[in-house]
Amino acid sequence: MKTFNTADVVYADRTDYWRHAISQTFVPLESTYAGSERNGILQAGVWGDLRLSEVSCSAQEVIRGRKGADNNPDNMILLSFVSQGKTSAVQGGNHASLSQGEFALYDTRFPYELHLDGETRQHVVQISKDHLSQRVGKTEHLVANAFGKQHPLMPFLQMLLNNLMTLPEDISLKYAAMLHEQFLELLTSVIADECSNRSQAKTYHGLLFQMKIMINQRLADPALTAATIADAFGISSRYLNMLLKKDGTSFGRYVLNQRLTKAADALHSPLHRATPISQIAWRSGFSDMPHFSREFRARFGCSATEYRQQSSEPVQTVQKY
Repeated sequence: MKTFNTADVVYADRTDYWRHAISQTFVPLESTYAGSERNGILQAGVWGDLRLSEVSCSAQEVIRGRKGADNNPDNMILLSFVSQGKTSAVQGGNHASLSQGEFALYDTRFPYELHLDGETRQHVVQISKDHLSQRVGKTEHLVANAFGKQHPLMPFLQMLLNNLMTLPEDISLKYAAMLHEQFLELLTSVIADECSNRSQAKTYHGLLFQMKIMINQRLADPALTAATIADAFGISSRYLNMLLKKDGTSFGRYVLNQRLTKAADALHSPLHRATPISQIAWRSGFSDMPHFSREFRARFGCSATEYRQQSSEPVQTVQKY
């Protein structure tokens, strides 16, 4: 695990040291301490696809500028979970004020600001935008919104983050994949529940988000239809397809894409290395293997068997940070 501590450098050098620490760990950032205190401890580790950091620091302003975002088009979503103090996140016209037990998302491809009020402690998770989008669809409307206040699953999410920081980074890829899956399941559940309880659930983006969550939860059902999803939301199939068309897709294309992505993820995952490809296809919602094979090759340019072979890791341990 990598550790940065401002106590290791003289006071006059701490601002530059801390700016380098957070920029190296996350993305290029500008930071300015908001008072005479210039303290900060950052620990960062990698467990498979899980990239997690714990940050404790004094009051400061952190800015991801337009120039930095343009020059470093990272495909990452950051999640800040506050364990102590107060933090504000600003992006895309949204503003989230976070207190203990809450989290917010922000997209590294675009400018954002973080305002840390006094001594704060938080966990920061770097999430692949593709992994999150697969579960929730487009993420633009989710950034800089506060999530998790009094949600019953939040203690489990916090426990997972705390426990991860105590694990060695050389745990097996199988266990790292399990933890990554558990984290995404908890995260998606909290976001979906809280979006459904807010007024934005009645908007175009909110309704589309809820529909995609339900579709993704039912991908394994080969009988999944637009009518079943539309009925669950009390809308017509025509209106459902109109919403998806505005999103640049259709029900059939979206379901096929999600099923193929789910199958590809399983073929890549060490959790399913011994699982027969036919079973992976079935669990992803395909009931016809020739159809699955044709669509998989059309999407990825190779057979499922070749894809699995290309995705195989040469070693059984996680690379260190």
